[in-house]
Amino acid sequence: MKISDRVTIICIAYNHAKWIEETLESVRLQDYYSKELIVIDNGSSDETPEIIKKWVAQSAGKLSVKTIFQTEESGYCKLFNETLAGINSQYVVDLSGDDVLYPDHLSLSIDKLKRAPYAAFVYSDAYILSPDGEIKTFYKRSSSGELVNEVIQGELYETLIDQNYICSPTIVFNAKILEKAGGYDSDLYYEDFDIQLRLTRNHPVVFSDHIGVLKRKHGKSLSSGQYQRYQSRMLPSTLQVCEKIKQMNINPEEDKALGRRILYELKHALWSGNFEPAEGFVKLGEEIGLKGLEFSFYKFWLKRRFDFSWLYVQIT
Repeated sequence: MKISDRVTIICIAYNHAKWIEETLESVRLQDYYSKELIVIDNGSSDETPEIIKKWVAQSAGKLSVKTIFQTEESGYCKLFNETLAGINSQYVVDLSGDDVLYPDHLSLSIDKLKRAPYAAFVYSDAYILSPDGEIKTFYKRSSSGELVNEVIQGELYETLIDQNYICSPTIVFNAKILEKAGGYDSDLYYEDFDIQLRLTRNHPVVFSDHIGVLKRKHGKSLSSGQYQRYQSRMLPSTLQVCEKIKQMNINPEEDKALGRRILYELKHALWSGNFEPAEGFVKLGEEIGLKGLEFSFYKFWLKRRFDFSWLYVQIT
């Protein structure tokens, strides 16, 4: 097996007993030949560790699998970085214990990366499964399955400041570029917004037009707590990333994109009653010269501490 062709799938699971077996099976069934799996239970309090052990013993087959069982929950970014430092593969995937890879995802993605060795990562489309069972694609497609709009690739930095443009579970990284960038920022609660920006600041990325992942949205998923009432664990990290964007920006258009991002995050921070992060977004907005009626209204809202979070919970 050539290390230059190998992909390492790092699967970090936390209380994923309901889904982890299907996730692991989806790795085993990948049609890409040169792969290894590292499964980490991050201190789960449910049956996730037992399910992992049973699957490895009975179902892993010839797949190379390493397991790690944490006795206590660790920070996701720190845990991923520690694992990344110990691999020796050309490609790496960060797989959540509740997502599923379709059988040709790795082969199609890596084929794209082999044709673009300068790219930091490849991304693709995904099916998004809602709690009520509704399934839709991340990128809008026609009834025949064709993309309605062309997906941007190449230099994506400014686009990613402005909007969540990439479905992060679909990403296959060039491991060497990811390592050179320092991996994830271990000071952050979540990783995807920051790492996508840092990599696209200095490297192009490529898109593969296939549906590679099933991403579940549910009450226990990380993203579900993004604007949790009063105590979002994600908003302070989002503020940190926006502060880093301010330092990375090099032209006025990028600053305008940051201004739009600040207004978006500030709005949701206020609506959800997360006033401390909201103060940080206001301060950052003032530092970049953000003006306008909307920003003034949000500053007034923050000053008065109007709490409409009860309504926000009902409408979101």
